[in-house]
Amino acid sequence: MMDDIVEAITKTIKPIKDFENLPNEMGIYAFYVDETTDLGIFGRKGQLIYVGIAKKSLRSRDIETHFKNGQTGFSSLRRSLGAILKTKLELSAQKRDLNPKKLRADKYKFDKKGEAKLTAWMFENLKMGYWSSPNLLTNTRLREEEEKVTIRLKPTLDLDKRTKHLNPLAIQLNSLRKICRQEVKKNNQI
Repeated sequence: MMDDIVEAITKTIKPIKDFENLPNEMGIYAFYVDETTDLGIFGRKGQLIYVGIAKKSLRSRDIETHFKNGQTGFSSLRRSLGAILKTKLELSAQKRDLNPKKLRADKYKFDKKGEAKLTAWMFENLKMGYWSSPNLLTNTRLREEEEKVTIRLKPTLDLDKRTKHLNPLAIQLNSLRKICRQEVKKNNQI
């Protein structure tokens, strides 16, 4: 199954801005930097940077979470890209939750202006490929397939607890994300 997934992802790669509709099925997706973008060690031109799953719908996971302003707190991809681009895009990290008693500094987002900058950057600089499941899979099976694809393709922004030990860039990426978490804590006096 993994070979079919990797083949489908490879065959469907195109710029984010060129996607009109994604399938409403569950699946696995992969993000790449385009041929004009260089994220340094985290993504050279055309390199795979992220693999993820959509448990219910590729359309809702990708369009409504990864590419929607204000959703960084719900998207590891956005948090990682924002941490990498924090200085370049002048992003300011803040807590996700409006509840004053809740502080999940690890689930940070950016201020409204920063969210818009990050979304625009993603639309201009990322490509995506995907595989949609022809059959309904259990969440466990879908995650198993995602893990296999991640191990094989080695995305640079992988921080999944199951596979991050295989990512030689995990420590550097987590250090950048830590700067954002510390900013949230500082601004909320924790």
